[in-house]
Amino acid sequence: MTKKEIESIVISVVRDYCINNDVNADIDSYTPLIGENRVLDSMGLVNVIVDIETALMEENIEVSLTSEAAMSSRISPFRTVNALCNFIEGQLQPEENE
Repeated sequence: MTKKEIESIVISVVRDYCINNDVNADIDSYTPLIGENRVLDSMGLVNVIVDIETALMEENIEVSLTSEAAMSSRISPFRTVNALCNFIEGQLQPEENE
């Protein structure tokens, strides 16, 4: 799966969350998910993580966004849409090289 495909899934899930929760935001790769000017609260982040994992599973890709690697990272992979896409892409690399 390409980074562009990953980004498409992540942006779609975040947009759907925003629409369903009356969050007015333009979603692109630079959109902050957490921290200052974020579009997600803590429950929103959990919902989006589950929805992204589900969308990826529908593409026969299994990743855990709540893995120890994600949670213990010095710099959170949930900062922005792009950071999350990079994290997901990184999780797929070893699998694709096997």
